[in-house]
Amino acid sequence: MAVNNENIDKGVGVLGKLLSLIKKYGFWGVIKGLILLLITGYVVFFALNPTYLLEKIEEIKVEKHEESVAKRLSSDQQIREILNRMLNILHADRTWLIEFHNGSSNLVSGLPFLFGSMRIEETRPGIQNVDEEYADFSLSKYAFLSDVISKGYYYGNVDSIQNIDERMYYKFRSNDVQNIALIALYFGDRPLGILGISYCSDTSIDWELVGHVIRQNSVKIATLLT
Repeated sequence: MAVNNENIDKGVGVLGKLLSLIKKYGFWGVIKGLILLLITGYVVFFALNPTYLLEKIEEIKVEKHEESVAKRLSSDQQIREILNRMLNILHADRTWLIEFHNGSSNLVSGLPFLFGSMRIEETRPGIQNVDEEYADFSLSKYAFLSDVISKGYYYGNVDSIQNIDERMYYKFRSNDVQNIALIALYFGDRPLGILGISYCSDTSIDWELVGHVIRQNSVKIATLLT
């Protein structure tokens, strides 16, 4: 292979200049100068091409959004499978998940309003879905749900909640709910939602089994929500 003397001469010349600079300014002085030159180059590049940075930021946003959508679809499918298994194991009429979200903030305190929405619901054959009746409702309207969030759980006949929250009681009765089991879902101290099991009759219920199954699966679902 033929050696290009011109390239060698150029390389030796650059090396000589570099050694001269090191001798004059010191090794770290040269490094700092190169870093400053590199930063200056980036500043000039972005000043001359402002749309480049904006396009890159937009690309990152789109990628993150697509990742979030894919994660949500995957978690929804897994949660639906868990609710369906619970439905069959407990011979329930409905299993469902209410997820919390923040609405607009109070202008004085800055505290966000808390809303709930029945994100996923599984029903046994012959039982009507009611998820659309629980879309984006204010939790402050239902004292019973606030009580569940505070205490962490509730189970029993819906008649026992009439004195706590008549609005919630009549809402449940309008959906033919006779017995329920609820457990609050948390991420640390932050409430994520409520996992629920509904029965539309007074048939014999194994509450011990219900308690075991709902506690076990609440951990799995809370993990999928974070």
